[in-house]
Amino acid sequence: MARWCTLLLAVLAAAPAVAQAPSSPARSRPTAQVGRIEPAEAPRVDGRMHDACWRDAPAIGELTMVEPWEGRTPTQRTVVKLLHDRSNLYIGLWCYDTNAGDIRATQRARDARLDPDDRVEILLDPFENRRTAYFFQIGAGGSIGDILISQNGGKFDKPWDAIWDGASSVDETGWFAEIAIPFRSIPRRDGASTWGFNLRRYVRTANEEYQWANPTQAVFFYRVSECGTIAGLGEVDAGVGLEVVPYVSGGLARDRSQTDDDWRFDPDTGGEIYYRLTPSMTLATTVLTDFGQTENDDRQINLDRFPLFFPEKRDFFLDGIGYFTFGASEAGGGRFLPFFTRRIGLAGNGAPIPVQWGAKLTGEAGPLEIGVLDVETDRSDVTDAENLAVARLRYALGEQTTVGAIGTLGDPTSAGDNGVFGFDFYHREPRFVGDLDLRVLADVVGSTGNVGDDDGHSTGLLVAAVGTEWSFEAGSRWVEDSFRPALGFVRRRDTRQSLGEIGYSPRVGEGSAIRRYLFEVDLEHADAFDGEPQKYGFVLDRLGVELQNDDEFGVTASRRFERIDAPFTLFRGSTPIAVGDYWATRAGLFVLTSEARPWNVVGQCSTGDFFDGRSDEVSLDANWRTSALLHLGVGYDTAHVDLGAGRRFTTQIGSARVDLHLTPQLSVYNFVQFDNESQQLGWQSRLRWIYQPGCDLFVVGGVGWLREEDESLVPTRQSLQVKLVHTLRF
Repeated sequence: MARWCTLLLAVLAAAPAVAQAPSSPARSRPTAQVGRIEPAEAPRVDGRMHDACWRDAPAIGELTMVEPWEGRTPTQRTVVKLLHDRSNLYIGLWCYDTNAGDIRATQRARDARLDPDDRVEILLDPFENRRTAYFFQIGAGGSIGDILISQNGGKFDKPWDAIWDGASSVDETGWFAEIAIPFRSIPRRDGASTWGFNLRRYVRTANEEYQWANPTQAVFFYRVSECGTIAGLGEVDAGVGLEVVPYVSGGLARDRSQTDDDWRFDPDTGGEIYYRLTPSMTLATTVLTDFGQTENDDRQINLDRFPLFFPEKRDFFLDGIGYFTFGASEAGGGRFLPFFTRRIGLAGNGAPIPVQWGAKLTGEAGPLEIGVLDVETDRSDVTDAENLAVARLRYALGEQTTVGAIGTLGDPTSAGDNGVFGFDFYHREPRFVGDLDLRVLADVVGSTGNVGDDDGHSTGLLVAAVGTEWSFEAGSRWVEDSFRPALGFVRRRDTRQSLGEIGYSPRVGEGSAIRRYLFEVDLEHADAFDGEPQKYGFVLDRLGVELQNDDEFGVTASRRFERIDAPFTLFRGSTPIAVGDYWATRAGLFVLTSEARPWNVVGQCSTGDFFDGRSDEVSLDANWRTSALLHLGVGYDTAHVDLGAGRRFTTQIGSARVDLHLTPQLSVYNFVQFDNESQQLGWQSRLRWIYQPGCDLFVVGGVGWLREEDESLVPTRQSLQVKLVHTLRF
């Protein structure tokens, strides 16, 4: 970690200077007052709105309809009131509904997807920098969730979790909610009396959306620069900024594929410490980090020659991940990450590698965003002990433009050195032409090391514009063959990829069952650095309609060329694909039914050429919310491939979910999945009890089976872990 001290000192020394950079002039925006109460007058957060303090609390004013008809008076009345005492910001919501029997209130769990439900979403910008905001949402069923938003709505840190409370209730007049957000949970300027603020409400069965500030279809709700203002915030108690989060855990496990398959008991303890160095800068440390409560990865079967991508799911690495995002990651149509947290603490096969300790610095110093991470991993069966580090800086040139740099050190797969250093640029033009929201992202990255030939470069450029009807995107990614970021993810090397995309979604007039038509087409091209073509083609991504009830359906089509310059195998390594040039024509259908119903389906199918043969592919995901208590889901993906000459196979991935949400604080998740490439069936059950905000009890059990040739299932592994996490705040 000492190698980062110089960098940290330089960053912190520069912070006072850069903090004086001028900001963009403020726009005219609505303002609302926050009432002040004494702690003894604070409401009980139960969602019933019976507390006397709400009676005389100031309201923010009327909302305006955004969807489906911009600028109209909402069909349903909404009252929003704001209060605060020394410890908390309180938000009261009266969401009246003349069709109260149709209110969707199916989600209870923390951080649930609230798309199926009536809900309210809130943006808070405590620093009024018009770039960064804290997003909070609450649904009619009682589910609460939060996101950290940066780059003026360009980046979303969805795993970010604050300690706060919220509750809702439903009666014959509508649904109602109370929210309490501790000032200790969100950074703020010392002594600030005004914050940026915005709010919108969804009436799910009517597919209506209402908004407070800048209620137009052309303005993305998450655009922080378009927030209104709340005023009247007085002196508050934000504590000393210290959180201590210890954990204790104990688990039983056995691997029946090993010679010694006895049960093992593994007790463990460790924890994390968070200290707010400044109102907007947090230092986090972790010791003996445990990821036993993490959900299993979704199964995938690779029908290509490039590596699969599995998203990060571990809490410590997800926290503050937005500070480490870099460059034009999707430029050219391929995923590109110079830093990818799954390279830390996980082997190539997904097996965990113990993390001994880690330290992370994230936050803002004026217009400067900082993300620094240093982790020490322990020796494992496949790796030596390694120190791995990354530093990410991003400097805001006003509300809409940033420049940044990233550097990584360390190689989790070898004893050799590997480093990455790069620069990136981001610019946004909210009203570029008409209502088009223009984004420009560019980056240049280099790698260096002493293991093999890993001195190489990559460059990326992405230009995208999104409006209410039209959307455009053009991007390119060049990756040299020698570019090897040991702590990153690169899907393919020795390639110059380009992608162009155009979309058009015109709205239909009032009275039609169709809300809008859907059209999107892509042009893609890739060649090697020696000029040899690799891939190019035309893709009709969708041609369909979106109905007023939120259903979507349509067709897809594509015509592609691909050159294979080295043979590879598919499906269990037994199906070869030979060197050669391949043309493929495919067509398909898609359907998405509205999540406003108790059940919904997402399905697609396609048929056509596949290398030197054909394939028929089907994907189906169905969900049934029987009530707020029980959610059921099934998924099935299959591909029947016929390459001739006896090269035939069928892939299958099946999954099922049974989730019980007993209360907003107590949920049980059951997930079963099977794939016929590994022939493994796995079941995981996760109980989470939030016995108070910031304090959790997890009970996680799992069983794995292997399907033999005679179709019998043989147990391979069994595990049970109990973990208690408790947050102490000072």
